[in-house]
Amino acid sequence: MRIKTGLVLLLAIFAAGCTAKTLPSQQPLAVNPVQFSANEWRIPSQAVVIADASGTTYMAETFPYVKALTQSFVKAMPEANSRAKTSGSYDATLIGFGGKERIVSPLAPFNRSALASKADSLRILGDIHGYGGETPFRNVFAEVQEALKGKVDIAAVVIFSDGLPDVENEAMDAAKALVESHMGKVCFHTVHVGDDADGARFLKAVSALTTCGSAREMADVWDANNFMKFAHAVFAGKAAAAAKAPDACAGRIVLRGIEFAFNKAEISGSSSVILDVAVDQLKRCPNIPMEIDGHTDSVGPEDYNMGLGQRRAEAVKGYLVSKGLSASRLKARSFGESRPVATNDTDEGRQTNRRVELHPRQ
Repeated sequence: MRIKTGLVLLLAIFAAGCTAKTLPSQQPLAVNPVQFSANEWRIPSQAVVIADASGTTYMAETFPYVKALTQSFVKAMPEANSRAKTSGSYDATLIGFGGKERIVSPLAPFNRSALASKADSLRILGDIHGYGGETPFRNVFAEVQEALKGKVDIAAVVIFSDGLPDVENEAMDAAKALVESHMGKVCFHTVHVGDDADGARFLKAVSALTTCGSAREMADVWDANNFMKFAHAVFAGKAAAAAKAPDACAGRIVLRGIEFAFNKAEISGSSSVILDVAVDQLKRCPNIPMEIDGHTDSVGPEDYNMGLGQRRAEAVKGYLVSKGLSASRLKARSFGESRPVATNDTDEGRQTNRRVELHPRQ
């Protein structure tokens, strides 16, 4: 096991009986909530903000910057009702940590005031005579894993830290366990605060655990303009492709914009973009009967997936009927997992297989 030198130094200072000093404060950046353009939407369904308030950030005097960046990020998070890839608000939590001590705003529908209150109350935690405690990233990642249990879609985990865990290999194992357990995708976005090369390397390794992560130095974001670019990158994704659909009355098409969460049949808010285009096209050929085919990934029993595919097809049919199309011309059926169009060995492939196809009925 690799024990970080910051912890050793912390214990040495404690043993020497030195007096802790007060660190100067830093003001948060002047930022505003992230806005999305016409061809963008919010991607994450969960946002986790982690602030390192451990002893190593006290010793290096980086904690004031960790706190200011955390406060700035809460200010920059998009509104709860922002245009989204998944319907409704998003969940958010803030965790400040040091040793066994925590300052936590529990995972709940986004509430800026609640998160800001916790960010404002951040201080050196896990106190050892004012020096703060260890940096137990392994425990924090396990706590995030527990908080996200049962959640789906994308979770953005944003970390402000010097990147010096007390036991590095255990921290990495816990981060990997978090990724593997989540019923969707975890995107680690790290900001390294400090000048320790090992800390930068660790945070980059965490960010690289999935393809959607990012790693930055504090210098990259320590002004309002660049910080807003960072926050925008965490939350925003392109929506333009969802507005394009082939002619629904000519041959088989795949409604690529219709995305279903794992084990769900509900239509997300973003799906209405492509479905409304399909409604308009189908109204131009009112006498052509259509078939709606539901498909799933291969996770779960085959019989269950057959039923899930049927529910997804019925959900699309219900949406089309709600927009004025005749129910009698639409037939919903399921192929379950039997007709994959991509590998079921990756998150991306499984998401592609969770689809609905629309074509004229013979």
